[in-house]
Amino acid sequence: MSSALAKQAALHAFARENFEAFLYLVFHHLNPGVRLSSGWYIQAMVQALMDVEAGHDRRLQITVPPRHLKSEMVSIAYPAWLMGRRPETRIICASYSQDLADNLARKFRKVVESNWYADVFPQMAASIVRSTTAEFTTSAGGYRYATAVGGTVTGIGAHLIIVDDLMKASDSAYPEARAKAKRFVDETLMSRLDDKKTGAVVAIMQRLHEDDVSAHLAAKGSYRHLNLPAIAVQDETIRLTRGAVHNRRIGDILNPLREPHDVLQEFRLDVGQRVFEAQWQQNPSAGSNDFLRWEKVQFYDDPPERDRLQMVVHSWDPAATCDPGSDYSVGTVWGYDGEAWLLLDVIRIKLAYSDLLARVRAERRRWNADYILVEKSSVGHALLPDLIRDHRGLGQDRAHYAPRSKPIAASTRVPKTERFFSSVDRLYTGLGKFPRSAPWMDDLRHELQAFPDVRHDDQADSISQFLNWAVGRGGRTALNPHARRDIQNRT
Repeated sequence: MSSALAKQAALHAFARENFEAFLYLVFHHLNPGVRLSSGWYIQAMVQALMDVEAGHDRRLQITVPPRHLKSEMVSIAYPAWLMGRRPETRIICASYSQDLADNLARKFRKVVESNWYADVFPQMAASIVRSTTAEFTTSAGGYRYATAVGGTVTGIGAHLIIVDDLMKASDSAYPEARAKAKRFVDETLMSRLDDKKTGAVVAIMQRLHEDDVSAHLAAKGSYRHLNLPAIAVQDETIRLTRGAVHNRRIGDILNPLREPHDVLQEFRLDVGQRVFEAQWQQNPSAGSNDFLRWEKVQFYDDPPERDRLQMVVHSWDPAATCDPGSDYSVGTVWGYDGEAWLLLDVIRIKLAYSDLLARVRAERRRWNADYILVEKSSVGHALLPDLIRDHRGLGQDRAHYAPRSKPIAASTRVPKTERFFSSVDRLYTGLGKFPRSAPWMDDLRHELQAFPDVRHDDQADSISQFLNWAVGRGGRTALNPHARRDIQNRT
């Protein structure tokens, strides 16, 4: 055997066991002469799919920008590799239109009917008994069945369901189209799993609307979500193949060789903020306004210990009721480290007044707060007097005395949109900074970027309330040396 044939045989043997190697063979077969722009994100998607194949995950959702190998990987290469290893595997692949589903099916057939595929998986190649546009069947009882939203899958069962872009971008604005796609998932596809305990679902798509199929799947709480925005919006550690990890930092580009930062920014202008934030950033709620540019926000790494902070201030936006449909009561905790105000914590709760007062008192003790800002509206009219009595030592329960923590009434005379818009520049200049990583950062980012077109805006209100106080006379006075000395004397 020649050296070239020996190398080819070794590569095919490796691809038989390794999906990443097999994917590269598929890409070059479908795109002859084209160089694959490789990146760590490909390994991340491969590893997520390998986890499904190994049975570690039964529900997987991947959101990634267009033109990042998602369909070739998930709808073509992955079924071909799975069926090559086990020809009895039954797979349903669903897309938004039958034309798209058929096009992916034709590419799948082009792969599995090739000579090199027969060398990698000879048993599978010999077992083909039916090969049509919609259905590819093996003698072992396996198949890849292609369908689309509104299509029929009666009598078709599956070990694996693949959902690949179940909505066209142009249809996402229509509620009836979104509802139809979600019903298709729940009422048609999910009923086709042969074994509800072991059957798997893989969904890969780009975000189109905050009420799209992706949001519908995420709300179920059972899907592992590998989210890959073009520009990172949070620090995270992502598992790759062969036990490696990728540490992604805020602002990192998904594929800097193919789509560097300047190209992405130019493209943002070409397609518009709304489209870019949805399809490239996987955050459709962020494109509806220009109140906040997340990429300009300043961040800090690790919060200092309380005794290293010169001051801690709480900013509360309390809700009137704790009904299920009501707003949240939100408290944000800010610490001054001598250079900037750091957002240390976000408390977002729905509590009756007595429980809310208890929580505010508990957070006051926990952080040894110097000031507590309370919005002077709604239930704030009750909360402020109780906190003032604690501060002055007038209550009956001495356990609640807090002479060090001064309550301050925050005015609401300026409309909330104006308060928020006037405050965001402090996040750009670094006067206020957010943590790079915190368990509540995803919800916070979603709300701030969607403001004011968001159902709940209490976190935005609490933050703008604090930032406007911090640059006003009250905040400047609190930070001068005499005020700090007075605070220290009250301890």
